[in-house]
Amino acid sequence: MSTELLIQEKDYLRQRLSPLVGDSDYLHLADLAMVLKKYETADPLVILDYGCGGSPYRSFFPNADYKRADFQEIDGVDYTIESDSKIGAEDEAFDIILSTQVAEHVEDSARYFDECFRLLRVGGRLICTTHGTYPDHGCPFDFQRWTADGLKRDLERSGFAVVEVYKLTTNTRALMYLIQRYSGWFESPSFLFNLFLRPLRVLFHRAPGVWQRVADRFFPGNRVVLSETPGHEFYLGLVACAVRHRDLNVDV
Repeated sequence: MSTELLIQEKDYLRQRLSPLVGDSDYLHLADLAMVLKKYETADPLVILDYGCGGSPYRSFFPNADYKRADFQEIDGVDYTIESDSKIGAEDEAFDIILSTQVAEHVEDSARYFDECFRLLRVGGRLICTTHGTYPDHGCPFDFQRWTADGLKRDLERSGFAVVEVYKLTTNTRALMYLIQRYSGWFESPSFLFNLFLRPLRVLFHRAPGVWQRVADRFFPGNRVVLSETPGHEFYLGLVACAVRHRDLNVDV
């Protein structure tokens, strides 16, 4: 199945909106859904899901005039994203732009963030999620990763005032996710080494929820943390909330 069809599948969307213990990506997707729920609102806003895929988080904005932009392979979009990241919408058309796990797939991220700035009304917010440390996952391409400081810098270069940046799935929780999700990396010609790891592989295959519950129970402080919180140098994802306004000296 192509990536374009996969991201519209019901189970793919459910795992992002309502991840369950036992899902292969639960440890990270649960953290992502947790922080995005902070921005849930019933206000009748005009929202752009910019690089929408299957729009898994649409229900967080039940009364919005919800517009969707992506490439032509995605069904039911309102705007087609061109090669320069532009869409055919007027300046200052939206109250919120939602960009979830898109920026890493954009060839020229500066143009993409510039277009976000153009499209937002004064006082409007960009909610941008992307990856920190994460395996390649082309859709169809995968171009870059960010640190918290780097994402803040790039958004500010496009004119935004960054209100907050969160790190997602940090330190021990991140390591536990990678060990479970990619345990096949530990394959070795050594019979003894493979024998040693076999119990873990059986656990991950037959009862992944046990490992995930351990992470939830013992490492809750590694789920969602503000970027300035010390001691969280390793993280799988980032969420930035940035505001457009005319006077860049205005406090937000």
